[in-house]
Amino acid sequence: MNIYHEANRAGWDAEAEQWQAGIEEEGLWHRCHREPELVFTPEESAWLRDLAGKRVCVLGSGDNLAAFALAGMGAQVTSVDISQRQLDIAAGRAGQLGLDITFLRADVTDLAALDSASFDLVYTGGHVAVWVADIWQFFAEATRIITPGGLLVISEYHPFRRVWQACANQFILEDPYFRRGPFTYDRADAGSATPLPSYEFHWTVSDYTTALLDAGCELLALREFGDGREKWERNNLEGLPLSLLLVGRKKSESE
Repeated sequence: MNIYHEANRAGWDAEAEQWQAGIEEEGLWHRCHREPELVFTPEESAWLRDLAGKRVCVLGSGDNLAAFALAGMGAQVTSVDISQRQLDIAAGRAGQLGLDITFLRADVTDLAALDSASFDLVYTGGHVAVWVADIWQFFAEATRIITPGGLLVISEYHPFRRVWQACANQFILEDPYFRRGPFTYDRADAGSATPLPSYEFHWTVSDYTTALLDAGCELLALREFGDGREKWERNNLEGLPLSLLLVGRKKSESE
């Protein structure tokens, strides 16, 4: 058992209702199975084509918008997350949408419940790796469950945006780029008698790349894109790279 991941799981279970209420307010989950462009950027979509009938796994599915969009594109989707509460809410919504998705609670560094070489494509995106204490084990497990020749698509918030203090219109370094963590904070509401310690890990671009290669993938794409401001960001990071995309192809044993 990974103590960092278990603490993060407890935090997400506790926050699931509030988090998913925000997803409900945005309303995207009602539409994204018909309009996947609401979820995926053009850079991601270029690698998410011709998925009808393909076996696809979403790791760290969270709000499950990606899972819904991929199911709407005709994929046979398995949604994996560490928070059972997140999955329960998503399963209810999938039922309302008529989407046939398999939901599995698991740690992304231990996917023993999934057979090797059982998926044509694995997708992970948004803010997943930041919660993972071992990115090498994460990508090794992701690659293990992909069939040879299949794709691992990783779309993440750019790590260079994680180093700054939350100061409006200023760039003040909070943590060195090469400090990976763990970074600890309490997710409990102010005044709560029960703390909810959570742990983040700030991986670098080279960490993402070497972990992908070490897992047994050929690197097909590495792109940094976008330079706008996310609505939840407390400081103005416009002009800095917003997203990091890596795409790997699982090598066969003979390669």
